[in-house]
Amino acid sequence: MKIKAFAIFLSLNGKAEAAIQFYQKVFNGKLLFKITNQEFKQKLNPEMDIPTGHEHYISHSVLQIGESQLQIADNPIYQQMAFQKGNTISLSVLTDDVESAAAIYQQIIQYPDSQIIQAPIENDFADFSAAIIDPFGVLIQINKEKPFEN
Repeated sequence: MKIKAFAIFLSLNGKAEAAIQFYQKVFNGKLLFKITNQEFKQKLNPEMDIPTGHEHYISHSVLQIGESQLQIADNPIYQQMAFQKGNTISLSVLTDDVESAAAIYQQIIQYPDSQIIQAPIENDFADFSAAIIDPFGVLIQINKEKPFEN
């Protein structure tokens, strides 16, 4: 199994743009990618339902800070997520292939106290996407992303 990157993911419910600017300034972050909900709908998924007033919310962004990535979005990490302090940050594991993503997923769910939040799916941005709460209460996203296009 090969891991491409291990990133921190923030889900900020309308504060992503300000956070991007903050982390760029404070940590000299380089913006690698940013797409709003409206752009996502236009470019990737015309059927996407966007709540009124959330058209300009950040659907996904990637900042390079040193050797690490900080991913920031406004949208919840998983569909049923209610924003509350403590669940707006997760670990994001990126792999080069679906097989590696599936292997990591299988390893984590073997632990009795792990909780599957999103079973593996293919979606508009990833060939493999899953979310699990590990035995220590940490939300982990596992993705084999499709190539970014700005």
